[in-house]
Amino acid sequence: MVALLLCGVAFVAAFVAGRRSLVAGIGAVLAVGYLYGITRANVTSTLSHFIFDCAVLGLYVTQLPKPFAPEDLARTRQLRHWTVLLIGWPMLMLLLPLQDPMVQLVGLRANVFFVPFLLLGARLRREDFYRIARTLAVLNLVAFGFALAEFFFGLPRFYPRNDVTDIIYRSNDIRAAGSLLGAFRIPATFANSSVYASTMVISVPLLLGAWLQKRTHRDRVLLTCALAATVLGVFLSASRTSLMLLLILLLMTMISGRMGAFGRVAWIFMLAGIGWVVSTNERLFLRLMSISPDSIVERISWSMNRGVFDHVAKYPMGNGLGGGGSSIPHFLLHLVRNPMPVENQYATIMLEQGLPGLLVWMAFIVWVLTRPLGPRGDAWHFPRLLARIACALYLATGFIGVGLFTAIPFTVMLFMWMAWLGVPQRREAAAPAPPPAPAPAPRVLAGRHA
Repeated sequence: MVALLLCGVAFVAAFVAGRRSLVAGIGAVLAVGYLYGITRANVTSTLSHFIFDCAVLGLYVTQLPKPFAPEDLARTRQLRHWTVLLIGWPMLMLLLPLQDPMVQLVGLRANVFFVPFLLLGARLRREDFYRIARTLAVLNLVAFGFALAEFFFGLPRFYPRNDVTDIIYRSNDIRAAGSLLGAFRIPATFANSSVYASTMVISVPLLLGAWLQKRTHRDRVLLTCALAATVLGVFLSASRTSLMLLLILLLMTMISGRMGAFGRVAWIFMLAGIGWVVSTNERLFLRLMSISPDSIVERISWSMNRGVFDHVAKYPMGNGLGGGGSSIPHFLLHLVRNPMPVENQYATIMLEQGLPGLLVWMAFIVWVLTRPLGPRGDAWHFPRLLARIACALYLATGFIGVGLFTAIPFTVMLFMWMAWLGVPQRREAAAPAPPPAPAPAPRVLAGRHA
């Protein structure tokens, strides 16, 4: 009953916000996504798996039926064609009875449900991205508050042990001097620590883009605090892949020359403070120090093993939607025919959509990452460059894990950023200058009469 109520609340909240504006609807969906993991962990019901889906449906109902503005039709034409292709091919695969219908529906959801965010992201204006950045700043601070509470008061107070949280309680492999510390990777409010870290990193281009713009002092303080919380959150999550990606984005920002002298000094002081906090805490520091060439090779070998290529060669048209590695709820696992668990997002696409589906996705990714970024004088040019780097890095690391296109709410943000890169920026006219004040009438002095 509680899960059903939460699904209804999520749908209504996104629906009402979506009717108000696209940005408000996206903010509502992101808020539900940020709280989805901890909510599902504490409300152990089958329906709790659909809380975020209900929020997304509420937004879709209000926004997808709206036609594109006439000035947007030309600039979004190619992206709209790609979206139809990315959704249409899995829909055709649904007609092949390779898996149980329920498993196919779950696989269809994993392959197409978030793709329409490409269309929603294409509608966003420059000011919309700034408003979304402020929303992400608040959400990142809230998530960091939960992460600190879990760090100091213990994870079990927030995430009880059950089937949903099993992966969280198995993520306690932080070691010191060869011995196991047994320290958990912090998930904050997300389904696991990896999703927490990737969501923080993918938010950095927008947060930095808003921070670099000269707006109100209150916004600058909010964004500065959010960036510090975001960086520390990645350390708390102990995700080495996301940490490496974060360091690349921060380095690119430092050498970009876009920050100005004062901004660079402030940024150095903030990073120095974060570095001091991390270096003085064993749990935060040791996970970073455990990165080595051997660990990287070992991680890649798990995903790129001979079994993956054997599956691809044996099933060139796939094993059916849901039968190639998509996350299937535990109550449907017994229905999967010829299960093929893989730790490779692109192998999952291949095994569920066949070789044509994989080729479509690869072509789309190349197309997105090769679009021009627009004029350098644009205030959002450098944030778009950071977004391209972040998207490219996560897409490049998709072969060493799964969930790239199903992580909540990471995937929503990834697809919106890809749409941001895939369409030319809207030519928005500058605000008209106020009309000049009328010149004062000449003062006439009355002459004296004799």
